[in-house]
Amino acid sequence: MSYLLEVLGRGLLAELAAAFRDVLVDAEQHSTPSLREAARRAEATSDDLFRMGVRLLNNRDLVGARKSFTQAITLDPANVTARVGLACALDELGHADEAVEQLHTGLETKPNDPPLLFAIGCCSERLGRIDDAVAYYTTTLDLCPGLRNAHERLAAIHVKQGNPSGAIDRYQELCAIDPEDVTQHLTLANLYYRTGRFDDAVHRYRFALTIDPDNWDARDDLVTMYAKDGMIDKAIAEMCEIIAREPAFADNHLRLGDLHAKLGDDESALAEYAKAVQLNPGYLEASVKTGTAHMRRGRYAEAAQWFGKAVEINDRLLTGYVGLACAQQEGGHFDEAEETFEMASRVEPNSHLLFSEMAQLQLKMAPARQADQYLAPTEPPRLDDRDGSKVDDLLTQQIMRHADALRFRPNHADLHYRLGLLLRERGRLDDAIDSFRAALKINPSYVKATIKLGLALKEAGRPEESLDALSSALRDRPEDVDLHYQLGLTFSDQNQFSLALEQFEAALKDEPRDIDIHANIALALQNMGLLDRAAVSWQTLWEIAPKTEEGREILGKSRGIKPRDEAG
Repeated sequence: MSYLLEVLGRGLLAELAAAFRDVLVDAEQHSTPSLREAARRAEATSDDLFRMGVRLLNNRDLVGARKSFTQAITLDPANVTARVGLACALDELGHADEAVEQLHTGLETKPNDPPLLFAIGCCSERLGRIDDAVAYYTTTLDLCPGLRNAHERLAAIHVKQGNPSGAIDRYQELCAIDPEDVTQHLTLANLYYRTGRFDDAVHRYRFALTIDPDNWDARDDLVTMYAKDGMIDKAIAEMCEIIAREPAFADNHLRLGDLHAKLGDDESALAEYAKAVQLNPGYLEASVKTGTAHMRRGRYAEAAQWFGKAVEINDRLLTGYVGLACAQQEGGHFDEAEETFEMASRVEPNSHLLFSEMAQLQLKMAPARQADQYLAPTEPPRLDDRDGSKVDDLLTQQIMRHADALRFRPNHADLHYRLGLLLRERGRLDDAIDSFRAALKINPSYVKATIKLGLALKEAGRPEESLDALSSALRDRPEDVDLHYQLGLTFSDQNQFSLALEQFEAALKDEPRDIDIHANIALALQNMGLLDRAAVSWQTLWEIAPKTEEGREILGKSRGIKPRDEAG
């Protein structure tokens, strides 16, 4: 990720109700029929109708929710929470203008309410009223300086308007609000780089990589001694005492998990790894070890999920090293830059190794008849199209699957990219370079492919091409920024997004080229962080396995693109 495109997607609300979780609360103490009965009584109060509206809103009965909230307001025009509920229902029904009117009316009663101000800003931004959005986001922050979403949306607007200095101000504030958020620091470093503040970029990249849990170590000498001497039980007991004194250190739980794993107690190890990830969701080593423990127990789906998560964490770390190296290069620190590029080259293989593990696990999960089709010795051996060697391993099978899929979907940038990862792991460097180039020809904004291409070129002994590719990963074309910004706003309104997608498909109905619409839109949304990349990686593997039950199910759902479930 370049982090610039991610800036455009951060802070967006998939639904307006997300801004009012503390207001639109469904206590779930009463059944829906009892709530409906209370709302229908002649003596029903505004609160009765409000509670019914909240239940209907949560049940996605938007028309019914609108009716209940409207009746609540009729009984009590000063019921601001009912107006908020009505605004949320109207927004999801595609009536953003009417939603804004209700929010403005609520603001007359509660003029300094940050959620109301922020929600009006969101609606204004979606309606293209950018100046209004900026004014409301700014007022929100005057009243509530720690509201992360408001900082993020202001930063997105600054980037869209070509004002990275304004975005820097927002991310400096965000880094101060949450100083342990690695992603925020990497974003700020990237913004410094784009404005020519290379020394500031170097300092910030270094800081981000320093606080990443995979770059620091806290070890206790006594535990180390016990483990070295094979006294694992004593090492575990000592480690438990350390955790009792310092429960908030993720690496302590990781180490305790490792000790349990040495005894073959995978379940206890998994419990400690889970605690480490809970304390620090970006902990690469903990994610990898969690996946490995699941794999040893034969739980392939769980293992693949964790390996996919680890790939994304590793790519974030890799982007940090590439950014630091490019900033050092631009700042004239050439020897340091070369050392950092070498570090990136050492980190990068983790990504294609982990993805290849995912790919092989996917084949292991296929039903027996499907596995037999590929692996049974009674079948005639299939040949690798390139060198004629017999196919006798899962990695080669997945390479062939991806190549076969690309014959039917040649404009699927993500398939080209993932084929490149598999080819890198197989050692076919030139073929991997060709695959990464093919992905970038389809989608020039595919930053992960750009970084992988640059490092592959470096390994191939082509340093000038490598540096050109890696430095381009930190820059984006203005037209790409505007396109992604508009796509993000459209995506945040699912009704509008579905309609826009249908119109786009209709416009391309007679298009002679094979344009993979859904795949490339999904990739753009991944670039912005609006789709879960790890989940998409796993889905891609099943999409090229249509003969399996799960593959058919995913293909049947492929028209529906869903946002990642993440709170701002």
